[in-house]
Amino acid sequence: MVDFDYSPTPSSGDDYKPGSSLDNSNRLDPCSPEGEQQFPDPSTIPADSQPTESLHSESSDGDESEALDENSPRLTFEEARVLGCLMEKARTTPDAYPLSLNSLTNACNQKTSRLPVTDLDDDDVMEAVEGLREKRLVHRVDQAGARTVKFQHRAEDSLELQKDEAALICVLLLRGPQTPGELRTRTERLYGFGSPAEVEEVLQDLMGRTEPLVQVIPAGHGRKEARYQQLLGECLVDLPDVGSATTQVYQSSPKVSLDRVEALETRVSELENKLASLNEEFSQLRELLD
Repeated sequence: MVDFDYSPTPSSGDDYKPGSSLDNSNRLDPCSPEGEQQFPDPSTIPADSQPTESLHSESSDGDESEALDENSPRLTFEEARVLGCLMEKARTTPDAYPLSLNSLTNACNQKTSRLPVTDLDDDDVMEAVEGLREKRLVHRVDQAGARTVKFQHRAEDSLELQKDEAALICVLLLRGPQTPGELRTRTERLYGFGSPAEVEEVLQDLMGRTEPLVQVIPAGHGRKEARYQQLLGECLVDLPDVGSATTQVYQSSPKVSLDRVEALETRVSELENKLASLNEEFSQLRELLD
């Protein structure tokens, strides 16, 4: 196994390669001599030709905070499941982490510790991975000598999560709304909470953020305790209780290719033209009969 540090730096959203620093071949440090050649003194540039936008707005990677400030839900269900799996496996199976696409798909479709159960394929998972990379929550990792690409999360850095907070977010992503007692039991392999009260204290911190990551679902509808759900992505609130006779299976939305859409649009247009022609012929026939 290749031994290198997978930990992302807080300021970077790029992918990582072992044994080398980040690829900065296309980036220039404004403080270096090369940077000075690329960025001349603004006083020498005519006023009408100076850019009106900051350098940050021109970055192809986008501003990290801007990527995370989208309207909720920020993640699709598939993206939330993928992120939760990466967060879980980073803690529970560090020797097998980062995960390949095949391992990540298997993790998403586990029959245990998942609610609802899913049957995602590699295309579903890869689409979710790309969405998370755009949101700067997942990195692609190219390991020296490895035949397959692997993936790791960077949720703790991007979302500024402590270990106890990350454990709760992870389990909420994977199992939906839960009570503090359930969360304490189900996070044992991720973080050791002393009591449900300690869990609830951390949940209150996540709720009290400027952009809350958790919200409470009051008791009701046959439930005696309040539950908490994450606000990062889509969440199915009406999930059955664990151990119930009903096992809910998530069905992803059917995919329609662009070619298929264009073919259907063409067919509709042809039918509309034929209908217009028939209406015109019918009008002419009525005129003859009258």
